Amino acid sequence: MTDDRRPTHDERAYRDARRAAVREHHPDAGGDPDVLMRALADIDRRFGIGVERTRPARPVDVVVVTSTPRRVLRLVRRAGRALPRRRTYVDISTPPHP
Repeated sequence: MTDDRRPTHDERAYRDARRAAVREHHPDAGGDPDVLMRALADIDRRFGIGVERTRPARPVDVVVVTSTPRRVLRLVRRAGRALPRRRTYVDISTPPHP
């Protein structure tokens, strides 16, 4: 990669070739995992990438899924119960006739 972190033409071609192989042979898409591994190894050999990568792998962002909305709603309900309530009384008796 260049200093401005944009992939060069060869890196784009390498990435595109790997993505095409994964789209075609991935087990989740009905492919065979052994065929996928062989295709990826063939692409690595074609682009001259051996066991050691030419650049360090980028860190992967980890996404943690929590039940934050449920916790927030629970806190809002608790806060609502703690607030003083305003009571509205309505007279349901029949109005006097003139």
